[in-house]
Amino acid sequence: MRISRTFSRFLGIASVFLFVPLTATAQQNQGTPVAPASPTPTESSLPVRLAPVNDPATPDQIEQYLRITGALDAYRQRWIASVDKNRDKGEPYWPESFWAAIKDEMAKADLMPMYVMLFQHIASRQSMQDALDAYQRLGAVRFRSSEAYEKIAQAEYSIKDDEDRLTLANTNALIQKVYAAYKPQIKAARARYLAEHPDRKD
Repeated sequence: MRISRTFSRFLGIASVFLFVPLTATAQQNQGTPVAPASPTPTESSLPVRLAPVNDPATPDQIEQYLRITGALDAYRQRWIASVDKNRDKGEPYWPESFWAAIKDEMAKADLMPMYVMLFQHIASRQSMQDALDAYQRLGAVRFRSSEAYEKIAQAEYSIKDDEDRLTLANTNALIQKVYAAYKPQIKAARARYLAEHPDRKD
C-alpha cells in the first residue's frame, strides 16, 4: 500500500467515528512524534455554517448548560472511545503511539466553537435561560423531564445531520494533524512489516 493510500485509509477510519451523539510506544531510537500545534478552532473555521436564531443563547449560557447536563464531557468520552472500537479497520503496523496520539488530541480538542454554533442555531437566550432556571429549581433528576429541557433536546435532534458533518470534519482534521507527525514512522513500520510478511498483499 502506498503512503497516499494509507492516508486515505486514515480518512476512511475518520468516517466511522462519525457516529458519536452530541447530547504509547514509539519506534526504537526515535522520540514520540509531536503533532504540530494547530490554532484554536473558531466558528469561521468550521465546515458547516448554521445561522443563529434571533437573540441566541450566549456562549456563557451554553457553557453552563453543557456543564450541568454533562453533555460535553459525555461527547468527548464517546469520541475517544470510538478510536479503540475501530482499530480493527487500521493496518497492523500502525504504531500504538499513533492511536494514543489521536486520543490525546481528542482529549484536548476545543469543542466549544462547535457547541456554541449548534446551540445558537436552536436556542434563544430566553429558552436557554428557562432551561438553566429549571435546573436550579428542579435539580438534576427532575430537570430531565421538564418542558424547558425537552424543548432544547428536541431541537438538538432536528440538527443531527449537521452535527454529524461537524463531527466527521473535526475527526478528519485531527487525524490529518496526527498523521503528519507520524508519517515517517508509519512508512518505516510498513516497510518492516512487508519484509516480514512477503505474502501480504498491501
